[in-house]
Amino acid sequence: PAVLSRGGTGALQQQSEQKGGVQTASSQHLRSSGGSDQTAAVPAPAPAPQGPWHLLTDAAGAVSGAFGQAAVSLHLISTTSTTTSTSTRTQTMTSTTSTTTSSSSSTTSVTVTTTTSSTTTKLTTLFCFCVVRKEGYEVGLVTQQYWKKVSIFECEDSQVYSNGGVVQIGDLTTVEIKTNTSSMGNLSKAGTTTNSWLNTLTFMKAWELVLEDGRWWSHEWVAKVDPDAVFFPHRLKVGLYKYYTAGDPNGPALWVGNCDRSFQGNPKHLKIFGALEVFSRNALGMYNANGKHQCKEELDWEGWGEDYYMQRCMQLMNVQAVDGVSFFGDARCYYAPCTDTTKVAFHDFKDVGSYFACMDTSRNAEEAKVFMK
Repeated sequence: PAVLSRGGTGALQQQSEQKGGVQTASSQHLRSSGGSDQTAAVPAPAPAPQGPWHLLTDAAGAVSGAFGQAAVSLHLISTTSTTTSTSTRTQTMTSTTSTTTSSSSSTTSVTVTTTTSSTTTKLTTLFCFCVVRKEGYEVGLVTQQYWKKVSIFECEDSQVYSNGGVVQIGDLTTVEIKTNTSSMGNLSKAGTTTNSWLNTLTFMKAWELVLEDGRWWSHEWVAKVDPDAVFFPHRLKVGLYKYYTAGDPNGPALWVGNCDRSFQGNPKHLKIFGALEVFSRNALGMYNANGKHQCKEELDWEGWGEDYYMQRCMQLMNVQAVDGVSFFGDARCYYAPCTDTTKVAFHDFKDVGSYFACMDTSRNAEEAKVFMK
């Protein structure tokens, strides 16, 4: 598939040879008001307009203090509108003429009208979810995220799924993914592409639960976020601004590649690192319509991690890729300090202390950047 990028990266090349041929998918899944599934043509994405970062400081005083989520919520995420105010000022001039027999005076009024217009910009919305294991650090970490309303809980809609049993996340009860326990990959074994978790089947079922939930269809983007990823939803929406028009039900089918580093001598190309996986609504619609069956049957996924599976599945469906390498800071791909405010997510921070230290550092850097401007 083609790559949407700042400089253009050319066609994607894969880490391993894809089983079967690549089939061009020219349809997307649409949900009718009656709940039935339909298939409609996927239009080509419109040319990318100018990025929105200038809106953060140029838009008529929209950001006058700390940047943070408040500024974005009050200005960037509001509905597009134009406001016009008019003020009227009357000036009076009086002249007097006198003669020996009579006098007269006249008054002239001049009205000056000043018109001021301001425009706000609407960003797209997110459905975000994460998956936690019942045992281990993830439940406690995500619980703290819930109480502080950060990470996925800052998205317009969110859900927590769990593997190994139902758990409580603050006031929320997780939705259980009923699968066998995942094992670790062994790169020395033929067909294995990761030394991390072989969790593809678990996440196949997680995506099934997302699709059954249905709320994803009300948002332009869907994000799967790892519990140990320090995630800033408002930055993601700004970064995706130029790729998808807010409110457009026929927007493009897209997946976001967040790493292009070369591994094991393979050619450099866009790929998905699973700490942050982002898909447009119509990309997920295509997956729902037929991709989930096609990919499971045609791809040799048993030795893969779930992120590589979703990447290969999107490519099999011929879904276009967005170059989101600059969104992501992870030492496994490209390290970035938490002070880098261009990053949407930082990975990995597995304990509460280091997680929120990174989040606070990034927010403080964000606020200082706006103040200096």
